[in-house]
Amino acid sequence: MPTKPLTKAFALLGIASVCILLQACSASSQGLSSRNFDNLPGAKSGNSKSQPTIATAPVFNVDLSVDAAYAAIPHRRTAMDFASSNMPDQDKRFLEVAFHVIDQGIRLRVSAYQRFFRSGADDSQSLSDMAQLIEYLQNTQAPDNLSSYQEHLVQALSDQRAFFVEWQEQREQFRYGSPQTIGTHPKVRSASSALQGAYGILMETYPSEGNNNKEAFFDYHCALDFL
Repeated sequence: MPTKPLTKAFALLGIASVCILLQACSASSQGLSSRNFDNLPGAKSGNSKSQPTIATAPVFNVDLSVDAAYAAIPHRRTAMDFASSNMPDQDKRFLEVAFHVIDQGIRLRVSAYQRFFRSGADDSQSLSDMAQLIEYLQNTQAPDNLSSYQEHLVQALSDQRAFFVEWQEQREQFRYGSPQTIGTHPKVRSASSALQGAYGILMETYPSEGNNNKEAFFDYHCALDFL
């Protein structure tokens, strides 16, 4: 897939900030249990959740393709091989959508950071797109055994959006936009914990998956993680 060229100077800034170190991802590979969250946004009241289908999943008009976003972090991308998976079909359908959401979340997060860093946090469209992505995932029906996973992923995306909302509100006074400080922001850290928990749930739920799919579990969640 062709990617848009980025200037080397800005790419270095983006790389350093978007995925500062992979130690947190390495920690997640041990498999972590689910956590309780106090600020999980609720799905729309009165609406039944829709069945997961990749055909209705949102794709956003941002400058970076999926491949370019992973390259900007930089991070390996291992695609999930559902054909070789022995998980139930309903789980496959939901996770196909969830992993698409993660890829779109990575595109939005990398693009938003680049725009915020360049323009002084003037990018309302990114925040709107993130909200749409979160709402879509919230209102997608998860199998019972993946409901906690869904909550973790919604939490991670919501916390990452909250980081950018605060940046937009504070603008020049925001203290966490640099590569040196981004990892100390509470929402960045809580999003990282949620992603580690989500990864742990998949590893515990599908222990018999092959090496490719276990690497895919890791890569999707680690690439979405700021840390």
